[in-house]
Amino acid sequence: MFNNNILRLHLMLLCCVLVIGKPSPRSNPSPAPWDWQVEQVDYAKYNKYEEEMKKMLEQPYFARVNNKTAVKRGEVAFLPCRVKEMNEGYTVSWMRLSDVTILSVGSLAFSSDQRYGVVHVSRPRIQADDWTLLINTTTTMDSGKYECSVNTMPKISHVVELVVEDPMDIIMQDSPYTKSTKPPFTSLDNAMTASEEDNQYPGPSALAVISGPATHHVSSGSTIGLECRISHLSTPPTSLYWKKEGKVFTARDRPGISLESEKVPGVSTTRLFISHVTTDDSGQYSCCSDIATPDTVRLVVTRASPGSALTGHNSCSNISSTHGLPAL
Repeated sequence: MFNNNILRLHLMLLCCVLVIGKPSPRSNPSPAPWDWQVEQVDYAKYNKYEEEMKKMLEQPYFARVNNKTAVKRGEVAFLPCRVKEMNEGYTVSWMRLSDVTILSVGSLAFSSDQRYGVVHVSRPRIQADDWTLLINTTTTMDSGKYECSVNTMPKISHVVELVVEDPMDIIMQDSPYTKSTKPPFTSLDNAMTASEEDNQYPGPSALAVISGPATHHVSSGSTIGLECRISHLSTPPTSLYWKKEGKVFTARDRPGISLESEKVPGVSTTRLFISHVTTDDSGQYSCCSDIATPDTVRLVVTRASPGSALTGHNSCSNISSTHGLPAL
């Protein structure tokens, strides 16, 4: 019982220490009860916040438009950007994201490339403005993402992706724009002649010319290169491709070939490289396009010591018509 009394006394002393010894707040040692009717409210501060919120609501914003545009090579690309609530003091800019190049500021083109332009159309009925970026004579290098932005705080932006399709890529996928209706050649007797090609491709004044002789003799295992040029062009061709025995010739038909094409005004060029040729590669090869009369050469592969044969501009003195160049 004596021990219980001592324990109770210790507990009472401990409670007193905890209650009396509790520290008071440093800022206000003797706080008074809060009276909401007495405290002064800083209404000016809240009015300032309200004005800032109104300004944010009145800032421009983008309307929903297509964010992806696809065109064919050489066509004009229109990249849309519609801004609503476009008040004074705000400016629309276009930028190419691939190299962070400013293309336009407002209605002023900011690029030395004359292909770029901006068309501004005001639409007061819907309280919007269209700022459309134009790219004339598009190339595959124009493919990528472009950003339309407004100089708000913080800046707002809208990204449009441009895809420029090259018809040559479609041809390489065995889907040419012009397919031959002639059956494949089975012998030299029914090979395509110049007069037949003139009848098949009436109209165009441009001519495709394959460099070198009309017949190329190469050794088995060599690498052959054919170069074709189309000159005096006011506009580049839409399609430029090769045919073997009257059929479109692609890497799907013969692994180990390489195709290079440069379609530009003036002179357009295409090159065909065939590595490790065999007797199966012998045949008629034609350079074709949509605006020029084709040219045709014959390739003859013989079983001889391997080397490398690439067509050039120098002719041979013998009947082989082979252009020997350094091996690839």
